[in-house]
Amino acid sequence: MMHHVIVSGLGPAGATLLYELASRGYDVVGIDRERFPRYKSCGGCISTKIDTIEGLDISHLIETPVYGAIFSYRQTRYVDILSDEPVGYNVKREVFDNYLVERARKAGATVVEGCKVEDFVEGSHHIEVICEGGRTFRAEFFVCADGAGSLVARKHFSLNPREFGISCTMEIPTSEEETEKMLGALFIDFGEVPHGYAWIFPKKGLLSVGMAGESKRCRGRLRGDFEKFLKNHRVLAGKALNGKVHGWMLPIYHSDGHPVIRPRAMAIGDAAHLVDPFLGEGIYYAIASARVAGEALVEAIEKNTTGFAPYREYLRRKLYPEFRALVKLSDLVYGHPRLWYRMVEKEPAIMLRYYDVIRGRESAQEFYRWVLSKVTRKPWKLLRSWLEDRFLSTG
Repeated sequence: MMHHVIVSGLGPAGATLLYELASRGYDVVGIDRERFPRYKSCGGCISTKIDTIEGLDISHLIETPVYGAIFSYRQTRYVDILSDEPVGYNVKREVFDNYLVERARKAGATVVEGCKVEDFVEGSHHIEVICEGGRTFRAEFFVCADGAGSLVARKHFSLNPREFGISCTMEIPTSEEETEKMLGALFIDFGEVPHGYAWIFPKKGLLSVGMAGESKRCRGRLRGDFEKFLKNHRVLAGKALNGKVHGWMLPIYHSDGHPVIRPRAMAIGDAAHLVDPFLGEGIYYAIASARVAGEALVEAIEKNTTGFAPYREYLRRKLYPEFRALVKLSDLVYGHPRLWYRMVEKEPAIMLRYYDVIRGRESAQEFYRWVLSKVTRKPWKLLRSWLEDRFLSTG
């Protein structure tokens, strides 16, 4: 049987794309190796840019709104920086992802669960998708959306396993009364892990705790750093820390050179390295990239074209310029975390302005230029701080 599109992976990217095409009457099949609902190791915080996506209402899925963060440096020097309006929303990924899958199913998509896609063969007029056990599907087009661990993306879209962040996460039960007292704040800690940060995201009756850093910089020490964070952060004092520790990978954007588009196939979401290089937020970008990919696929189906020009242009003109700026910001912050933290302590308005980047009101490029101008206006003072941080610290 020939379908219009086959989608591998039913996380936020794949499930959104499936819905977009099925709701327009196209014959689409979504395949995932898991069965839903399933647990997903993830902090589960979505930026409020999600509100700009037309036709998607997630209000009933929000565990807690996020108004900012309480920052710390190696679990000391806590600084509260909260705003008057939300910056993001905390969700439980097993609930959130299952909602998106069911929405696609109700729109008419065929959902195949418990089936692992292993490869695809691209022909001149169709795609053959090969699954575990020899099961095959055929379609005009194929979309790889099966995340950071995708073997298909590694083979066909140069998803490089060396270009990843690695993380540890744990879910810690607590009372709803306690999370309500946290006033919609995240807890974010800098300096403990190389080129990354640790977090506590409060949800109803649950704390999602995690730590992530660039794999080549923190391999072999992440688990020890995470245990130190669990032991020392004030929010976790007195709590039972015997939950299961989950590990997962986070793709890192390094350049525009990843070939995420083939004549009859494309990668979206995590499988295309479409993750915020600074904070690691990927849910919004997964959904946004899926929406644009849907438009590109409609054009390809209706006009019998290949190459997915609308998706290509979206990446080139909108996402990649923002990601390049966020890479520079990431190098500044994570390369010199103590220097960055001193700046934020003295001038909380820096983070308040960055919240507008998260909301989508200011570009990352504009923000980075503004921060860099603040650094260069006082070069000698900051150079002295940087030297103290790098060579004189006993921490």
